[in-house]
Amino acid sequence: MHIDLVFPPAHDPAMPHSALPLLKGYVERNSGHTVTCHDVNQRFFFGLVGGGQAVDLESYREGYFRADEVAPAVLSALSFDSWMKEAFSRWADQHEGYAISLRGLRTPYDRREPESVRQFATADRTPFDSLYAELLRGVGPVVGINLSVEDQILPAFRLAWCIRRVHGAASRIIWGGSLLARIHPVIAAELDEFWDHLVIREGDIPLLSLLQSLDNGEPLPIDEDRVVSRTTTRPGRGAILHPFTSRSVTPIEQTGGADFTDYPVRSYLSLTPMLPVLASRKCYWGKCSFCTIHESWDPLARQRSAHSVAEDIAALSTAHGIKHFRFVDEAMPPDLLDELLPLIEPHHIAFEIYAIAERRFRDADFVGRLGRARCRQAYFGLESADEAALVALGKRINQHRHYADIFGNCATAGIHVYTYTLFGFPGSSDLAEQRTVDYLIHEKAVQSATISSFIPVTGSPFAVDNAGRLAHNLRMTEDFENVTIGLAGEDLAQKANGIAAAAVDAVYAARPDLALTALLNDEIRFSLSDRFGSGFAAAAVSSGSLDLGTLIREGDEAMKRERIDRALEA
Repeated sequence: MHIDLVFPPAHDPAMPHSALPLLKGYVERNSGHTVTCHDVNQRFFFGLVGGGQAVDLESYREGYFRADEVAPAVLSALSFDSWMKEAFSRWADQHEGYAISLRGLRTPYDRREPESVRQFATADRTPFDSLYAELLRGVGPVVGINLSVEDQILPAFRLAWCIRRVHGAASRIIWGGSLLARIHPVIAAELDEFWDHLVIREGDIPLLSLLQSLDNGEPLPIDEDRVVSRTTTRPGRGAILHPFTSRSVTPIEQTGGADFTDYPVRSYLSLTPMLPVLASRKCYWGKCSFCTIHESWDPLARQRSAHSVAEDIAALSTAHGIKHFRFVDEAMPPDLLDELLPLIEPHHIAFEIYAIAERRFRDADFVGRLGRARCRQAYFGLESADEAALVALGKRINQHRHYADIFGNCATAGIHVYTYTLFGFPGSSDLAEQRTVDYLIHEKAVQSATISSFIPVTGSPFAVDNAGRLAHNLRMTEDFENVTIGLAGEDLAQKANGIAAAAVDAVYAARPDLALTALLNDEIRFSLSDRFGSGFAAAAVSSGSLDLGTLIREGDEAMKRERIDRALEA
């Protein structure tokens, strides 16, 4: 049997997403089934900015790498960003009511409301139709659709509708992805005409079992509870407070070996082509009160062997000529990282990681070896600079009293320190919020900072603990839509929005280098760190070549739009 796996718009187009190549690799290694991956998101964005041609993209890359000083390189990167935004603006002008960015899609339809999703999916015309018509000339009838972020919801359901129209009763539409794992009860109950099977959580083993079942007509294994089938299950309308039920766990060593042969890996919208690598599944901490990301995985933290990961990197580097990688683990286990470093150094790659500000990053020798192995950017969930707030947030693993050592070690080792902060969480005092603002202003080893407002999400420990005081309207979003808490009837979301917005104003006014990094996407920051050192932004600001007023204003607007206002949009 053949299956086509599709990654729909709209998602960050700077690098391939790893989910479908991992599924392709697993299915084809373990069966006679064949798989073709289609990154329609890349096709959409590449066609938008380059008309389907690589000439302009290569021209920007050449100009960027010709700049041998940091300020001209930053200006070149900002010019590249402007080139893309101009294309996005032209697209919006052609499609009234629509807007697109590297991180978001706005439409006249409410992606959270099932009936609105249905209306978009079955509309006479949408901006994605010509793209899908081209795709479906060689796809089907068995199709898997990945749903990873909310901006994919409307285009993904339109794709499912188009598949039904082309292949009719013969179509078999299979949904999976990290967002699906968290909102699937609403899709199952309200939009069942758009799917035949839902694969919840990790898809490797259940997808292969489902393909075998479709191929030979035999039922799924009796213990495979990660597949919901429309033909046998007619779920009623139900809450999504506790959607995470399966206890099945995929053996981690079976799931590596992503196959990117179907991908134009050098034609993503990044100045430095990159590929993702997955070394572990599920966050090894996994206790944060506000988070559900780790619940998209099977319920056990696992890590692959260092040798397997190193073999994947070597194979990808050789096959595609790529020397820049991102470990997309939720949090890279330091012991695995330590074991991996000597194995990947001979391949002369540069890489970035997601990490936790915990005790092992206080070890200057370990972090020094990380830097010498060319780790060039590390993302840390800082959340707060206040110890009591970290306890409330469930982030007790963070070494609050040793942040200076942890981030100082990274900066000294040439690792760009990117931090995530979260404002407005109940239990985080006004003093705690101010401490975090002051910390971001004064700690120069923090070289990028995302400032976000807290919104409760379904399935999180906070939501479970406050189930009687939160309301969710059973729409296709994790966000609670009624978050009034406390005797004063205070709107928690509105309060968090105001606190975070004030933090952005204060931090960026004092740290124009942080405003600059807010304007650069992940891959550009990574590349600039690799070329000019982890403190490239401060060096560019001090050069006098940048318009600081414009930079601060645009960084402020970008952070509020993408991390604060957008989370609360109507």
